[in-house]
Parts: sequence; C-alpha cells; structure tokens
Amino acid sequence: MGMKIAKITTQKNRQDRFNVFKVESGKEEYAFSVDENVLVQWQLRKDMTLTEENIEMIQTEDQKRKVWNDALHYLTHAMRTEYQVVQYLKKKEYEQAPIEETIGKLKEYRLLQDEEYAMAFVRTKMNTSDKGPAVISEDLYQKGVSKDLSEKALQQYTYEAQLETAQLFFQKKGKPKNNESASSMKTRLINALRRKGFSMEVAFEAWENEQVEMPEEEEKKAVFTQGEKARKKWGKKYTGSSLKMKIKEHLYRKGFDLSHIEHYLQYEMEVSEEDNNEEKI
Repeated sequence: MGMKIAKITTQKNRQDRFNVFKVESGKEEYAFSVDENVLVQWQLRKDMTLTEENIEMIQTEDQKRKVWNDALHYLTHAMRTEYQVVQYLKKKEYEQAPIEETIGKLKEYRLLQDEEYAMAFVRTKMNTSDKGPAVISEDLYQKGVSKDLSEKALQQYTYEAQLETAQLFFQKKGKPKNNESASSMKTRLINALRRKGFSMEVAFEAWENEQVEMPEEEEKKAVFTQGEKARKKWGKKYTGSSLKMKIKEHLYRKGFDLSHIEHYLQYEMEVSEEDNNEEKI
C-alpha cells in the first residue's frame, strides 16, 4: 500500500531539511523528514505516491546524508582522527554501515588523514607546550593514531629540540622550594621533566647544560630550619651524640650536603643548646 504526499514544507530551524506530510483518513499528517539532496535526488513533490520500499530507501539515503553532514560539521572546528570521528558518530547512535561509508568518503576526499593529523599534532605540541615525546605519543594513542604513524610523526621532535624544551623548563622551574636541599631540588625537577615525557638522558643532559644550582646560603638556611625541626621532634627522646646522630641521618636522607650538616651540628646546634641553657638559668 502506497503513501500519497500531501505537502512538503521547509523546517523552521533547518533550511536544508524538509518535512514530508501524507494524507491519512482525509487529513494531512507528518510522515518523515529528508535532506535537501535526498529531496532533489528522489524528485519528491506534492501528490506523488511512494511505496513502503520507496520510503525505506529514502530514509536510508537520508541517514547517510545526516551522518555525512554531522561528520563535516565535526571536522570544521578542528582536525580529527578517524577514531575520533567514528566515536562522535557512534554517540549520535548512527548505524555502522553509514558510518563506514562516510569514513570512506572522507578519506577519499582527503578530509580525514591520520598521518597529517599526527604530524600537525606533534608540531603543535613541540611549539606550544613543554611535553616530551612519551606523553605526546600517549596523547596520539588516546586519539586513535596507530603506533607506526605516531612514531613517524615524532621523528620531527629531534633530540636537539627535546633538549631545548627541557632546558627551557629548567630555566623557568629551576628554583628551590622552601627548606629544600640542592639534591632534593635536582631529583624533584628531573622527575617532573620525566613525567612530562622526556627520557632520563635528555633530562640529565639538560640539567648539566643549564647548571641549575642552589645558592649556598639558601641550603645552609634550609639545613638549619630542617635541623631545628628534627631537634624539637627528637630532643625529648634523645640527647647528646645520640641526638646529633639522629638529626644527621635525617638531614642526610633529605639530600643535604654533608659539610652543611656538619656545620649545623657543630656550630648552630651548639649555639641553640647554649641559648636554651641560659634561659633555664
């Protein structure tokens, strides 16, 4: 049994889509909507009669157009990978067949190229971030770029370029935290660079090139502060040489230079003890 088209109207919010109405029991009722291209392709018009098979074919073509239009719209805002486009279309609950057809057409028209995406992505991260190769590689993996394409794109990020980025990181971040030893500062900053995706080799060479150092007075001050905290913590439990040994071990584990520790133990700590004794008198 066929369906007779009663009228065709343009949608209010979409000038490229049309509503098709049918005649049902002598009244006009909404039947389905179609894309402008499908309307033209099927030459739909008032009083035209469609079979159920015709309607099914029209709706199949219409979904293909919807998938295609949504994919193009998604790609207008930014470059995307094949995986990203597929996931976007799946979230819209489109069927697999029209999604695959759309992906094929996008590739054919060179609107979807994972290799070009990967190359551009690496260049952008190199020039605008302090991320290393390992993190960039993981980012590409999350976006569905294959390992081979990822490795090829990362060849742009030469060892020299990595070294330059790592050194710039140390220039910006190479400052000690409060009461931190020079050794702890070095470990903290190198670990931070490693978390950003740089190799240990790059991290250490960048460190040596920048010669990041903590002012000696800063470390002496930090030793004194940390030493006093330890003395107050263990002062009631230990005394004399036992207390000094406990504090020495504590400061050494924190990475302080042994000469600064000895200075604190031999001079600063003795002065503090004398002051305490005078207060008691």
